[in-house]
Amino acid sequence: MPLRKEMHAGSLAIHAALATGVGITVFIGWREFWFLTDDAFIAFRYVSNRMLGWGLVWNPPPFAPVEGYSSFLWVVLLEGVWRMTGVEPPAAANVMGLLFGYASLGLVAHLVMRMQLPKRMASVRTALLVGVLLATVSNRTFLTWLSSGLETPLFNFCVLVWITVGVVPADRRGSGWILGLSASATCTALTRPDGLLICAATVVLIAVHLTLAERGLGLRGPRSWVGAAPLLLIALHVLWRRLTYGAWLPNTYYAKYTGAWPESGLRYLACFVLEYGVWMWMLLCAMWAIRATIRRSCSLAPVIRKHYAVICVIATLSLHLVYYTFVIGGDHFEYRVYSHLVPLLFVSGAWLAARAVRAPAVALTLFATFVVVSWPLQWVHWRETHHIRDLRQVMQFYRPIAPHFPVVLRPLVHRWDGWQLWLVRHHVGLRHMQHRAFYENQVAQLPSREEGSRIRWQQRAVHAHTAVGVRGWVLPEVAIIDLFGLNDRVIARSPIQAFAERHMAHDRSPPPGYVGCFRPNLDILNGTIQLRHRARPLTDERIRACESRDWFSDMPRGTRTSGGP
Repeated sequence: MPLRKEMHAGSLAIHAALATGVGITVFIGWREFWFLTDDAFIAFRYVSNRMLGWGLVWNPPPFAPVEGYSSFLWVVLLEGVWRMTGVEPPAAANVMGLLFGYASLGLVAHLVMRMQLPKRMASVRTALLVGVLLATVSNRTFLTWLSSGLETPLFNFCVLVWITVGVVPADRRGSGWILGLSASATCTALTRPDGLLICAATVVLIAVHLTLAERGLGLRGPRSWVGAAPLLLIALHVLWRRLTYGAWLPNTYYAKYTGAWPESGLRYLACFVLEYGVWMWMLLCAMWAIRATIRRSCSLAPVIRKHYAVICVIATLSLHLVYYTFVIGGDHFEYRVYSHLVPLLFVSGAWLAARAVRAPAVALTLFATFVVVSWPLQWVHWRETHHIRDLRQVMQFYRPIAPHFPVVLRPLVHRWDGWQLWLVRHHVGLRHMQHRAFYENQVAQLPSREEGSRIRWQQRAVHAHTAVGVRGWVLPEVAIIDLFGLNDRVIARSPIQAFAERHMAHDRSPPPGYVGCFRPNLDILNGTIQLRHRARPLTDERIRACESRDWFSDMPRGTRTSGGP
């Protein structure tokens, strides 16, 4: 339904009040859920090294460059803010996340106000908008990923921009549609490598668009693809990565991926579906599909031709979900890899409710039910866990919540508890409270960055540890060996014990003798830096020799390797 060109004063007042309420609510939620992850400081260290003149590297030369950040555009933005304002990444990142969150909500509102609804539903569009925004800003995953220091809010914003541009009806697309679609897809892929899927979908969308609209636009041949020029930046970036780091993919991929893990991903997805009431969204889908099938007896070809952009978007998001669910097995950071779906589920839920039934009141009731059923699990779990700060063991953050529900619901919630227990034991989907507590623990145990900056690279200090994010930030000129391999090319490709129980992103370990080759001589005890003198200096030649040596030729049988070359 096209928007009216002029809105009366009452409508403007309602929308202004809604925007104000949403803005305040989001800010309060951002403050409540504010946290930084240790991994965010990995990107911060790369920015710091760039500022020091070493480039986007983990350790200073002569250590070989390695890409352990996998968020190029986010790193570039953090550096730009630091250079222009003097605000360092730990202080800037979460403010930037909040701003991208506000921008994302603006796009969500735009999608709702622009969506095509039956004429009988015109009177409830504003009510649907209120419901969508309320559901989004009251969602834990949305609020969680407004902060963290990671690139997630930027990625989610770029995805929403791409979708907003992509689903513009063909008769409303101007000459800049291809450029906008390509630019948003490029930003998505530069923010995170899984955005490459969106770039592939963009090529398909442009090709179909030009095939169907070529005559009307008067476009012919290669000139019609000029607007897709931003996609060339992706090829240039991949080539730059290969030339700079010697790999086609970020080092984090080789370190984290050890084989398909559907037994983890299915539990991860099931928890998300149950926790946020996505089953109700599935019911709305079924109701709409049944009604559409009954009403539409004609061929599907005209429908596909008219709505190919929406179909392409849905297919792309579905493939993304399948990849992270069945191949990767979820994510170490809560529901981060599904977080872009949260507002989209509610936007599409409003559309489905409006199309599934004839009566506006029934449609609002159905959508309100979806919103309400998305609340109990997530907020009861938050109530029982948000105060935890105990880091003695990972299971301190597991809290069964079935006893807090009515008897009739306990079997289902008990099943959810069981999935959560399995995931926590395997370091999958760990909640933001645990990452916040871990960060706070690191800050309490480590010296300040000012103190750590007194150690210069000329002293050839080397430190080895598993949690390297905050350490890498407070020790900017100390070479740090990342024992989990996220920032180490050799460890990222080390074999995995075939009998070992898998843990998300924590399965790699150094080959025997590798860490000792660098003669680590810096330790931190109770916040105090202890730097030991070496009998023999650590030379450039030794560093290069340690990194270039074949550490796996003598590995015992019974191990398996996984990852890239």
